[in-house]
Amino acid sequence: MFKKVVMGLTLLALVALAVTKFMPVGDMVDPLTYFDEFQGNEYNLVYKDQRIDLKDPVKIIDGNIYICYEAINNYLNTSIFYDESEQIMTLTEAKNVLRLYPNKDKGLLNGKKVEAPYILKEIDGKLYVSAELLKDKAGIEIIQGEENKLFILDDITDNKQIGTIKRITSLRTRPLKKTTVLKNLKKGEKVVVFSSENGFVRVRSEQGIVGYIPENNVIAIRNVEGTAINSSDNWPSNPLGEKVKLVWDQVTVQTAGDWENAKYSKITEANVISPTWFQFADAKGDLSDLGNKAYIDNAHKRGLMVWALLSHNFTEPQLTAQVLSSTTKRQHVINQLIEKAKTYGYDGVNIDIENIQTETSKVWVQFMRELYPQLKNAGIVVTVDVYMPSDWSNHYERGKIANLCDYFIVMAYDQYHLGSEEAGSVAEIPWVEEGVKKNLEEVPSDKLVLGIPFYTRLWKETANGLETRSYTMSAAEAKVKEWGVIPTLDSQSGQLYAEKQVEDGVYKIWLEDSNTIADRIQIVNKYNLAGYGAWKLGLETLDCWDSLALLKK
Repeated sequence: MFKKVVMGLTLLALVALAVTKFMPVGDMVDPLTYFDEFQGNEYNLVYKDQRIDLKDPVKIIDGNIYICYEAINNYLNTSIFYDESEQIMTLTEAKNVLRLYPNKDKGLLNGKKVEAPYILKEIDGKLYVSAELLKDKAGIEIIQGEENKLFILDDITDNKQIGTIKRITSLRTRPLKKTTVLKNLKKGEKVVVFSSENGFVRVRSEQGIVGYIPENNVIAIRNVEGTAINSSDNWPSNPLGEKVKLVWDQVTVQTAGDWENAKYSKITEANVISPTWFQFADAKGDLSDLGNKAYIDNAHKRGLMVWALLSHNFTEPQLTAQVLSSTTKRQHVINQLIEKAKTYGYDGVNIDIENIQTETSKVWVQFMRELYPQLKNAGIVVTVDVYMPSDWSNHYERGKIANLCDYFIVMAYDQYHLGSEEAGSVAEIPWVEEGVKKNLEEVPSDKLVLGIPFYTRLWKETANGLETRSYTMSAAEAKVKEWGVIPTLDSQSGQLYAEKQVEDGVYKIWLEDSNTIADRIQIVNKYNLAGYGAWKLGLETLDCWDSLALLKK
């Protein structure tokens, strides 16, 4: 009898030990109410491993799920854009621009009135977007989670790490053994794995609860690739059908161009000319216009396509933000470019807005999202000029812009410029190559066009500071001859360098010539880039055209 009692007690102890082993250590809380982000809301929202910290991020309207635009704007990286001041939502795809309006059943598709395929809801001053719209236009699925009160924003385009729960385990608030428990996860449940810390992994459960579990309680972690959307609707690459051989033509008056002049008649290795015709003229988005149909007719006769250039206003730089920040004004600019193409007959547009700031980065990208499909539908090639990669130019969003143009021209010059604090080359050869490699991390080679300089800078260092001015190639060569010095090869820049001591200082110059042009073309060839663009026509020496001819087809 005693033996049976002992055996029974031993069995009970073992059961108790087993139960204790798998019981959570720490208080169990309600994951729907525990976190500050979820306080006071009927429904809540998570994205990846983030709890959305907003008032009423989700609404159920007539049985349909709606997500507040604020959550989309703050947490998601989508092309869904809402102009709050004008109350216009713009949805862009490769070939379409759709505009919707709060609580309206009509919209605009590529400028034509249509029945709104999605209805926007404005409730208590907040805009809500349907789950259907999010899925169709952004690849975001809405999954109902814990007690149908927690919703998951699931980006189907994202790559994910999915793991399986090995044994019953406690999902905790922090990566520690004795912390608050949110939920007990069952063996076989799937979790999305985000990071590891202190022997724990941060995960999101199938029900949308985010927390930590021991790393050894997750097995069979596998990478799941995201699904691309709308990829089949993209425009074909390389619309020119050959390498881009572009020269910019700085135009200051409306003219047909003197095509018998040496500036134009000596062109041999170009297939595109880009005249500087348009810029923002006022805060309404009107464009100043130096276009001329005879100019285009002359260019076409010589086998040159014409890509008219649109720039910011150099004397009124504030117009860039004023125009790009308005949906109506952006559309006005786009409309003008399309209409002027009909009037003049140009083949493409070159966007050269060089004063984008961090605060205008978002509307800059939105401008290109709206411009690209509309100009392409009108048969117009779209190219964009962007600075070399640097910390101060990241807000140009190269990766996004590369998807919103036919050709991406990197302005690989002005390494040392008018505002520089020390003298230097306009574009050292190693600097150019390094910039190309950085660009290729975000821009496909079949879109990347290398901008090359037809000019250099003469510098003068004095006790009072630094002076500089730009020089044509021939003027720079003449200046060095005037000094009576022989240029030497500068190993850092890969260019010929000359200097001249004078009474009040020293002149310095890094020469651009046919050799440096050949070096730049070799970079184009080495990385199989889409071509070159040269600033600007008329500054080059005649032998530069022989160097440009080194471009591989």
